[in-house]
Formats: sequence, C-alpha cells, structure tokens
Amino acid sequence: MIKIANTWLFIVLSLASLIQVVFLHYQYPRVYSRIYRYRHTLVSYIAHRLERRRGNSRALSLLLKILIATLISLAIAQPYVVVEREVYIGSKELAEVTMNIHPPLVIILDTSGSMSEGKNGVSKLDIAKSTLVQLVNTLSLTIDVGFIDFADMVKRAVGPTSNRVEVVEAIKAASAGGGTMYQYPLSTALNWLKPYRDLNVTASVVFVSDGLPSDLHEYRRKLVEFKEAGIPIYTVFIGLENEGIEEMEYIAKETGGKAYVATTIDELASVLNKAVSRASEVIQRVEVSVQAKKTIEENIPIGNIVLGLTVILYLAYRFTVYRSTGVSF
Repeated sequence: MIKIANTWLFIVLSLASLIQVVFLHYQYPRVYSRIYRYRHTLVSYIAHRLERRRGNSRALSLLLKILIATLISLAIAQPYVVVEREVYIGSKELAEVTMNIHPPLVIILDTSGSMSEGKNGVSKLDIAKSTLVQLVNTLSLTIDVGFIDFADMVKRAVGPTSNRVEVVEAIKAASAGGGTMYQYPLSTALNWLKPYRDLNVTASVVFVSDGLPSDLHEYRRKLVEFKEAGIPIYTVFIGLENEGIEEMEYIAKETGGKAYVATTIDELASVLNKAVSRASEVIQRVEVSVQAKKTIEENIPIGNIVLGLTVILYLAYRFTVYRSTGVSF
C-alpha cells in the first residue's frame, strides 16, 4: 500500500500545479503566436495547415503535463510503501519475554445434565470436582492452570493463571445442567493458548465429558486449529458408550494427545489423575525454542522511483511536442 507522509502538502501542490498547467497550456500558445505572428507573416498560413494535426497531440500533451505535475507533487510529499516482514526475536529478547510466562494447562469439564448421574448419592460431577481440586492444588507452581465449565454454552471460564484459589473456587462452583456442545469451550481455550504458542511456550488441554456433542461437525473444525498450533488435547470419557469413547479417541488423535476412559464412576478419580499428570508432564518436559518470530512493518521511501517515472513521462511529452511541431526543445 502506498502512503504519503505529507498528505495535505500533496493535495495543495497537486491543485496548484493543475491550475497552473491548464492555464499555461491554453494561454501560452495564444501569447506566443501573437509575438511570433508579428515578426513572421507566414505563420498564419503554417498554423492553419497544422491545426488538424496538432489537435490530438495538444490533448495528449495536456494529459502528460498533468501527470508530470502530479508526480512531482507526490515526490515532494514523500511517498512510501508499507511492507510487512517477519523477523526473528533474538535469544536475549526472547528470554526477557518468556521469563515470567509459565506453560499453561487448561481443564475443560462437561457439566451437562448427564453429569449429575451417579450412585449412592454421589454424582460423576461430584467425583470429577473433588479430584480436580486435589490435582490443581498439587500441580507444579511452574504451570499456569485454566478452567472451563460448559454444557451447551460456556458457564464459567478462568484463564490460565498462577492463582490456584481462583481456579479451585471455579471448580467447586460448577453445577450440572444443560445440553452438550464442544465448540464453545474449545474456542475459548484456543483463544487463550494461541498467544503462548506464538512465543513457543508449550500448552495442553484436558477435556472431560460423558456424552456426545450436538455440534459434532462444527467442533471438529476447531481440532484442525489445535493441531496447527501444536496444542494436544488429553481426553477423559466417562462411561461405556462406544460412540463417546471413539469420539474422544478421535479428538486425542487429531491433536496429538491421548485418550483415557473411566468405564465406571469408581475409576474416574484415578483416570483423571493419569490424564492431568500426563498433560502437565508433557508441557514441563518440552523446552522452549530459543527463537520466535514477530511481524514488523517497514516503511520504504519511493520518492526516487516517482521522480524516475516523471523523467520518463517528460521524455514522452517532449516526443509528443516534437511529432507535432518538429521542435525537440
């Protein structure tokens, strides 16, 4: 994109030069012809013979004059183009950026109506909540933890943070109710984790559910973005439903994570422990790259190019005059 450093200067110069060019184009020949005719009596006869030939060339020369004047005004106003390019952040700069950033782990918990089912007055959601509270409190302090509570919408969301109290309170406040849609919690988690991945900080997700989503095709499109960003999803399915197990395996396979199954409510605590432990181990073990990219904008002056084009147009103008009058300069 071409931009102008002094826009108002360009506008003023263009208008002034346009008025001057048009005025001189039409007035100068009249003044010149009077002086020339006073000294040379044959000029009227010659002018009459050349009148038709000069008609088209006069219009062309006017156009060239206007273009030349406009380009000169543009060159004076300092035009430039904005170019985006990627540069590598040096290891020292990268260290300063990442020194206070911990790898994030986001826990996504299904709190749809089916999670209220259980036995002996204890639901699947009760066990999941108590287990996650214990795990969050025992995770390494070098990990930032986020939490999303969802059903057919995101009910509660706490972005990756070192404040474990805030995350624990959100987990304890979760309650069952509603349908099951995966796209909304996954979109939220992706928006949180992409900036980490832009700095090459590892990230992972633990996804816990007991049922198939009603937005099967919509949510699957999100998995492509997780894969491209390098964010694995570790899934935990609660139950024996084959379609649900296969769907969770599909999520883990598409994103580079791993699928876990708690076939009964009694197994849920240990399976959750395995999934969260695995996800946290991976993001701590992977080292941050010493290089990262960022996009910068660079302004490149093009005044010399505009002046070069002006010279070319001026030569074209002189050639037009030569063809019309036979006078080169």
